[in-house]
Amino acid sequence: MRRTALFILICCIFSTMLTACHDANETDDFAHVLAVGIDKGVSNKWRITVQFATLKNDGGSKMQATGENETFEIQEQDGYTSITLDAPSFYGGISMINSILPRKLNFMHTKLLVLSEDIARSGLIGEYLAPIARYREIRRNVRVLISKCQAYEFINENKPFFGKTLSKSMEQILNEWSNMGFFPNITLGDFYDDIKSTYHQPIAILACVNDYSSFKETGNQWGEEFKPEGDYFAGQIPRIGGNKIELYGTAVFDGDIMVGELNGDETRLMLMARDQFQRGFFTIPDPNNPELIVPLDVRAARKRKVMVKLEGDKPVIVLKIRLEGDLLAVQSGINYESKEMKPVLEKAFEQYIKNGLDKLIEKCQRLNADVFLFGGIAARHFATIEEWERYNWIAKFEKAEINTEVDFTIHRTGTILKSSSVIKTKGKE
Repeated sequence: MRRTALFILICCIFSTMLTACHDANETDDFAHVLAVGIDKGVSNKWRITVQFATLKNDGGSKMQATGENETFEIQEQDGYTSITLDAPSFYGGISMINSILPRKLNFMHTKLLVLSEDIARSGLIGEYLAPIARYREIRRNVRVLISKCQAYEFINENKPFFGKTLSKSMEQILNEWSNMGFFPNITLGDFYDDIKSTYHQPIAILACVNDYSSFKETGNQWGEEFKPEGDYFAGQIPRIGGNKIELYGTAVFDGDIMVGELNGDETRLMLMARDQFQRGFFTIPDPNNPELIVPLDVRAARKRKVMVKLEGDKPVIVLKIRLEGDLLAVQSGINYESKEMKPVLEKAFEQYIKNGLDKLIEKCQRLNADVFLFGGIAARHFATIEEWERYNWIAKFEKAEINTEVDFTIHRTGTILKSSSVIKTKGKE
């Protein structure tokens, strides 16, 4: 009897081991979505754009179909394609797109979520974002972009520039925030949590398509004044060539309503205050010859220091930032490498950053948006969450007194040990 029971048990075990993965799916059974765009629809509430790899190199064709309640548009390019559709909901749009594809959409490898500025400024971000954040296939590390143009226009211009792998191109450009700081690193998880946070206000990456109209081929050439490299918003960089999409600047929110924008330089200063700045090139006027410039390679030296005192209804905040960097060039020929002149350049850069920080803080206080993460420090003064919520930090930030301190040290001066003036036949310049 026991032998029979043991035999039956062994047969049952082996039968389950030999069933294999009957519900498994191969990689090429899916259309892997790389980017999702959301606009306000015309034929319906949502205008959804999905971009995914096709694993072929046909390219160039376009197909459009319009019905009573929905509109399809398919843009095909080399190795990938995008579909734009009007639908009543996000999930409804997914099912409608699946009905015209031989493969099922899969969002496990999605890297971009692009929302149009129209939605952001209308206060509908929370309504449009909630079903996307709830969808189990979409990961929380998807980057959130606010497009100044229509989201479907931005995604249609999202093309690989080096090689043919779009996913790698997207991943590399998104990681450039750490090398230059012109846009923040904001994920879906960060953004969705921040719109409900009592500690600070949400931000997102500002994006746009550059139509090259800012590049002037004729006109007066550059004179004595210069414009900093970060004094632009997405879509405004004066250039031609390359990929048309740009990530440049920050969208600032009050809850789920977009209330302002920060340009590239303001974004870098904000990242310094948030303790998220890593590296960037800065160009400042020469302290002894303001008509010329001095470029610097700047890095964060230590973590920020933030002290918050709650004095009645007016919080007092002290922000200390420490930076280090390398001297890249000296147009004037002044010997800033010397022990006597190096402190002059360091103090000039410290004042440059401090002035920019003070202006940025005033701007954000006018917007009543704590994008500097000061609320997390202030919350340590409260014993319970209920006490903190009654204090209402978001409203108090507008009245806060904020003092900034900046320390900057030049560590290296490159391969030139001493700058000197140019000598011509008439002598030194």
